[in-house]
Amino acid sequence: EQLEQSKKKKKLARFVNTVPKAIAQPLQTMSSMLPVQLGFSEPLEEPCDIEMVAHNSPQWKDWDGGKIGGKPSWINPRDIPKKILRCVVCAQRNAKSNTKNDGDGNDGDNTSDNNNEGTILRFLTQIYCPADDETESDSAFHRSLYVFCCPHPLCSSSNLALGSVVVLRGQLPQENDFYPVGCEDDDNRDGNELKMWDKHKSKYWDVNLCEVCGQYAKGKCPIAQKYFCCKDHQRDYHKLLKKTNKDEQNKLDVSVLIYAESELVVEQEPEEDKKDTEDQDQVADNVNKTALFAGTDDVDDDGQDDGLLEQTDLNEMIGMDADGTSDQTTLDFYTRISRSGGDVKGQCLRYCRWPDKCSMDEDDENQNGPLWICSTNRPDIQKDIPPCQYCGAERKFEFQIMPQIIHILTKKERSNNGHNSQEIATQIKSSEEAHNALLAASDIIEKAKSEGTEANLPENFEMRQTELVEKFKSGLFNNDDDSEDIDFGTIVVYTCTKSCGNGLNDMIDNDSLGAYKHEFSWRQPPLE
Repeated sequence: EQLEQSKKKKKLARFVNTVPKAIAQPLQTMSSMLPVQLGFSEPLEEPCDIEMVAHNSPQWKDWDGGKIGGKPSWINPRDIPKKILRCVVCAQRNAKSNTKNDGDGNDGDNTSDNNNEGTILRFLTQIYCPADDETESDSAFHRSLYVFCCPHPLCSSSNLALGSVVVLRGQLPQENDFYPVGCEDDDNRDGNELKMWDKHKSKYWDVNLCEVCGQYAKGKCPIAQKYFCCKDHQRDYHKLLKKTNKDEQNKLDVSVLIYAESELVVEQEPEEDKKDTEDQDQVADNVNKTALFAGTDDVDDDGQDDGLLEQTDLNEMIGMDADGTSDQTTLDFYTRISRSGGDVKGQCLRYCRWPDKCSMDEDDENQNGPLWICSTNRPDIQKDIPPCQYCGAERKFEFQIMPQIIHILTKKERSNNGHNSQEIATQIKSSEEAHNALLAASDIIEKAKSEGTEANLPENFEMRQTELVEKFKSGLFNNDDDSEDIDFGTIVVYTCTKSCGNGLNDMIDNDSLGAYKHEFSWRQPPLE
């Protein structure tokens, strides 16, 4: 019904999932009064399927959702950023390290092209989210947001890693140089015209893209006859080339150098029902009844199993109250993603553009604002979220990237997409109480170390606690890839509420971003 009432068929371009499109919520109407939209990864069945994802197709009525991993699909394929997107945090760390080396009497060799530069940011995801209705600006008829993140492990754990994420906004009016104006009515168009359309491709505009990452290419390698953004990716390509059989070098697969690619599809978040509320109350109630390490052979003189450490015993040992060490924000996080019996646990994105109220003094969850993973390292909305540097308009929350996406990005082959799984429902059932018990055990260990009473702990207590922490993390987010480096609690994106600029000439600035504009993000560190 909502789509039938729409004045523009363009609103078909929105976040959807497998539910019928007629009941899906268009992104343009998102507000604090409407449900949150959840993003999930949909694997590509065939490599050629990517041609129909994001802006790879000129048929913009089909731009539902977006894409995860791979290379960015630029909404403006001509005026793309010409500077390489690098991590500011890494650059600052490298500069300090080089200064220290110089002070120690080292030569401080700067011959490497990236010796004082940050790590090249990797593309995480992009979403198509037109905003012309909400902003009353025709220039936001087409609008996409892009997120790039530093994969370096030091940036993943740093509490000051805000400069390790870059969010870009690109937008266009309906009449533009790259896409058909009347794409919404195929019956009135020559089918061959769309098949032959190539103005949406950078190649049409003589813009070369990096063979590895899809960013602006500064030059062509005379040996490989491929274009690259910098020497870093040129070297990476040649290293991969040496490991490849000569027969396969003409079709070299560079996917191992970037994050795994998939389609982003979305469904409406399930409503909180009575059972969800009861489950949260039950979690808090059961925390004081749950044994941390059950089934051990540690039996004391009274015949009691020392391994059965109740939460109440843990609290008494460290002098804490009955609430233990549970972070209510973390508990709310787990409870929220476990709605619908855990079927939506695989959510990798949450979207609700510009809630009317988004204050640190309010209940963010009830406002459909950010869902924080813990109560620390959160921004002060009034002090930490800057206004738009281009027009001065207020920035508000639009979407957030969930830590579940890490497994999707770092897995080339996955047995399932973490969505609608009975195993997930089983795993989520006890995650909250297990997390609280593990936190309490950590407190005991730290207190024992500081007081020198480690010998009083049950045998192998610390070792078992460490093993269970890793098992808990792996089970929660299906994170069983030992090679991955990227990590975060959540990445929350705040965008200009005017969505300023027209996406063409007036958006091209002097900071080498082309027709794209910076938006602000807050990277909350992962749970320890």
